[in-house]
Amino acid sequence: MSRPLVQITGLSKDFGYHQIFTNVDWLIREGEKIGFVGANGVGKSTVLKIIAGEDTPSKGSIIYYQDLLQIEYVPQNPVFPGELTPQQLLTHRCERLGAAAQAGVLETLSRFGFAESEKALLIANLSGGQRTRLSLAQAWLSCPGLLLLDEPTNHLDQEGLAWLEGFVKDYPGTVVVVSHDRYFLDQVVDRIVELTPKGAKEFVGTYSDYRQAKAAAYQQQLARYEAAQKEVKRIEAAISRQMEWADRAHRDSRKKGEGRMGVKEYYRKKAKGMARRAKSTIKRLEAMKETQVEKPQRERSIAALNFQESAGGRRMILGRGLAKSFAKELFTASDFTILRGDKVGVVGANGAGKTTLAKMILGEEQQTEGELWVSPGAHIGYLDQELETLDPTATILEGVLEVFPQQTPETITWVRTMLAGFLFAAQDLEKSIAILSTGERKRVALLRLLLSEYNLLILDEPTEHLDLPSRERLEDALVDYSGTLVLISHDRYLLRRVATKILAIESGRIHTYDQGFEQYHASRNRTEEPKGNGGESDPEISVEERLLWQNRLATLNSQLAFMDRADPEYSQLEAEFLELSRKLRKG
Repeated sequence: MSRPLVQITGLSKDFGYHQIFTNVDWLIREGEKIGFVGANGVGKSTVLKIIAGEDTPSKGSIIYYQDLLQIEYVPQNPVFPGELTPQQLLTHRCERLGAAAQAGVLETLSRFGFAESEKALLIANLSGGQRTRLSLAQAWLSCPGLLLLDEPTNHLDQEGLAWLEGFVKDYPGTVVVVSHDRYFLDQVVDRIVELTPKGAKEFVGTYSDYRQAKAAAYQQQLARYEAAQKEVKRIEAAISRQMEWADRAHRDSRKKGEGRMGVKEYYRKKAKGMARRAKSTIKRLEAMKETQVEKPQRERSIAALNFQESAGGRRMILGRGLAKSFAKELFTASDFTILRGDKVGVVGANGAGKTTLAKMILGEEQQTEGELWVSPGAHIGYLDQELETLDPTATILEGVLEVFPQQTPETITWVRTMLAGFLFAAQDLEKSIAILSTGERKRVALLRLLLSEYNLLILDEPTEHLDLPSRERLEDALVDYSGTLVLISHDRYLLRRVATKILAIESGRIHTYDQGFEQYHASRNRTEEPKGNGGESDPEISVEERLLWQNRLATLNSQLAFMDRADPEYSQLEAEFLELSRKLRKG
């Protein structure tokens, strides 16, 4: 097993009277790639800042096992001097790191995907993805042994995400990454640490492995809890019977003992014995209740979504020779068809024209050339990325009630109930939409769609700003949705699970992948990934071998979830688990 790098013990953080988290124990080891997950607001960024020395804990300690351990924290929204260029920024950084680092500025910028023309741009004019890559380049220059990444996938398109995956996989040091991108976590991490208000829990494997282990742990704890409750009821029934028998013996001592020598004393003694047994059973029950398994709590996430949809024709959208340009050409000579019931993922680089295509379908933009036909029977619900359809002056309750032409007392009660299911407390319903966080506004917009009748949904980055449990619940709803869906997203996990067809805007055309995300992903790998030794591709895993590995992985996952790390077998099973995970990812 790799050597320890950082030991966190009893870490807690308070802001005034508000406790963020407590009792966090966590050992970070050399060379690990760790996914750090947890609900929004639980304090993940705060923990990273404490590890990096940019914040202080309220309680607890951190031990660094290397005296000169270099740690770099890359925040969600890095702030740079806007008047500098990327090259100037890194040069200033290198002045503090020595001549060797200064010589590598241009090489570093190239390594992190900056074209020659981009190196001299003002940072103020960089895109979000370029800023993310610049912040990583700045951190990389100091060769940190521990790299802390806070939502590094934000603002990255498919190409940027693929680049970031390679960067994290190949990074020689230890990486701790906070991310809501589950596909990314599945590709790069070998361990998950989940932060909760009461502490942190560690899981071996990828994000998908963590979800499986957590679901299995929930079911096992629920089974133990239900068995304990059944035993409690059995003992309570026994106590009730014993107390009834004791009362009956007392009554018998009065009735049957009248005028008969020794009979009264016999029944009285019998009653006392039964009462003692009842008291002993009560004490046993109280002790059992103090140590019994707690009822497991389900993760707090938005209520189960159930989108309504109305009828429509077979064909929903047709594009023929479609072209669109502004100052530059986005795409040209493109043909595609979206049929009723299709769930279409729209992908492409930032600026390729994904949102523009959505606005063309909505009639807010006109094509430059060609034909775009949208069925007259299409009743379109649109979730825009900027959430501009929400009235900022309305309250949460008013914003949702707007979708109803008539508002009866029953309607208002129902909406209040739905809002509670979407994590809005009763006292929050009069808050103005203008003061809500982006994630809260996203939940309001989703609920508005839920309570309206549409047969075509266009969702622009629907999972952005949602926490992981809420993303999964949204996916469940979109999988079950029987209408037509146009889904613009960089969330590859979402696309993989939901999309039955992909429209990819690449090389100035809209290309159709009728078999969904896997076909699109395989196509990109064939054209972009380098071959193995001697130009030959690596041998593929057979279906039978993959199934055997997956079955073994599931068995190991279940074993590790309930083993103590001190168990002598733990390290051996963990090593086997990690090796199988790597083999399956490569295959």
